[in-house]
Amino acid sequence: MNCEEVKISLHDFVDETLDEFQKREVESHLRGCNNCFNEYKKIRKFFDALASLPYSITPPADIIQIFSEKLLDRSVKEEQKEPVPQKADLKKLERERIRQEKQLKKLRGAGHKSVVSRTIILPDISPMFSSAKINWSKVILLLLPVVLIAVIYFIYDYQKYNSPWKVITNSGTITINGRLNHSGKIDQGESLFTGEDSKGTIHLPGVGNIIVEENSLLIISKAKDGDNRVFLTKGSINVVNTSNLPDFEIELKNCTVADRGGEFKIVTGSEEGTKVSVNFGFVEIRRGNEILFLDEGYSCEINNGFGIGIPYREEASSEFKNYIKNFLDGKENPVEKIIESAGTEDMLTLLAMIPKSAQQKRQLLFQVLANHFPPPEGVTRMGIVKADEKMLYLWWQEIEWQM
Repeated sequence: MNCEEVKISLHDFVDETLDEFQKREVESHLRGCNNCFNEYKKIRKFFDALASLPYSITPPADIIQIFSEKLLDRSVKEEQKEPVPQKADLKKLERERIRQEKQLKKLRGAGHKSVVSRTIILPDISPMFSSAKINWSKVILLLLPVVLIAVIYFIYDYQKYNSPWKVITNSGTITINGRLNHSGKIDQGESLFTGEDSKGTIHLPGVGNIIVEENSLLIISKAKDGDNRVFLTKGSINVVNTSNLPDFEIELKNCTVADRGGEFKIVTGSEEGTKVSVNFGFVEIRRGNEILFLDEGYSCEINNGFGIGIPYREEASSEFKNYIKNFLDGKENPVEKIIESAGTEDMLTLLAMIPKSAQQKRQLLFQVLANHFPPPEGVTRMGIVKADEKMLYLWWQEIEWQM
């Protein structure tokens, strides 16, 4: 399914009215498309907000008091009889009209002299406005829905915060914000540290579990449904999902790993950089404008100085992994060596090499990939040679699906 088809089906997907085939198609697309995934989250949040709205709302007491007083005051004034106007003296009215016209001519003449003179001579008309009656009941009636909507949104947004998270000490000792883990909970902004022979598990609501290995330090950056973030300073963690579409990101010193429904491991803090390994599903790795989708069975290293590396299968031969390292180091003829030793299972590695290769090598990589997995509709040789991001992603989806 393309983006337009998915957007049309999103409401039915949230309502769970799609058949199993359509549901799988939409889920597959959402895992790999940021724009559609963000659209899904907006619709999901809107429906959740509607479901969580109370049947009745009690407005703040002071608003009701003001509203009641103004209505009472208006009611009393309307009941009072208007005074009967006395018969006007026509001669007096005529004389007053002539006097007002003369005064107005004088004011017009003086008012054209200068800005200063107009400021001094022209009468102050502000009392006309200050004396005008303000219909407070209408003002309150207009403002009340706005106030209530703001209050409802604040309550809804506040309810999305899901901390503290539950923490279990599996072995050794765990400290939270420098104190022993006596409460078994960790809140937003707090840190968790495991020492030697220590291991713990953090339960993240709506996402799954984070298993923290020994000698690790992390901080809960954000604990909010739809925006859960952890900053991993050093050490290693294993993420095990219980949700197909989790909202969870791990921030690192040199990149961000977005959970796309996979089970994966991150090791960071060494001089070489960070290593991400996926056991199930896939994850998205972002560094600046660079994005890499890492499939299950693959690992990738993010060097502190060279950005996101080339993904490789953990089960690949040591020789193949060494060729990948030589490619990143700019060694002579590594592309040909990698192609010679690559199997069908390594085609995602070759695809990830295209943006990092010279155009001449891209032609070669395209042909090898096309021999194993013909490019899908919308993917052309010229587009791949130009390292078109959309075409590379479409081909990645095709290869990942077939593998």
